[in-house]
Amino acid sequence: MKKTAFAFITLVAPFLAACAPVETKTKLMTSAGSQIRSAGPGDVVMSFQSRKALPNIVGGADIWGRTTNAGGTTVRFVGARGSEAVFERTDVVVESNATTMTESPMIIPQTTTTTVDGTVGMTPVSGTARSTSYQFIPPRGSSQYATAQRPIAITLGSGQSVTIQGRTLRVVSVAPNALKYVVD
Repeated sequence: MKKTAFAFITLVAPFLAACAPVETKTKLMTSAGSQIRSAGPGDVVMSFQSRKALPNIVGGADIWGRTTNAGGTTVRFVGARGSEAVFERTDVVVESNATTMTESPMIIPQTTTTTVDGTVGMTPVSGTARSTSYQFIPPRGSSQYATAQRPIAITLGSGQSVTIQGRTLRVVSVAPNALKYVVD
């Protein structure tokens, strides 16, 4: 009974994993925490990267966890306007036709059988040899294209904050060419 249950789980587990939905996950790439940071005009204060799971042949997420670029979000300190900091948020979406099939190499075995028949002197002899070689075919690749949304201007005064992609940007102080801020 235990062998049957183990065999069933072994056969069914990959199909269950193949049913996981294809999701896009976004990660903050710049530093975060309670530490006060400073920036000058043009500096990036927040940068996010998005990755999408590669879809497999049945439309589920890749069981090996492979992903493809899905774009990102950048928040840049543009400068100060009086006592307010001006930021520019830029969102880029990357569309791709990448799948597990386009991003996986193939290894094709080729088996050859050689048969020899003959005689040595008056004695009949025969022999058979089998060899296997492998042909490696690299992934065929995929195509991507990026689209950028029109940048969004964000204006914040000292003590004000905004939430972007689930993270909070809080302005501590604003000077004519400098910014003190915290990203939580």
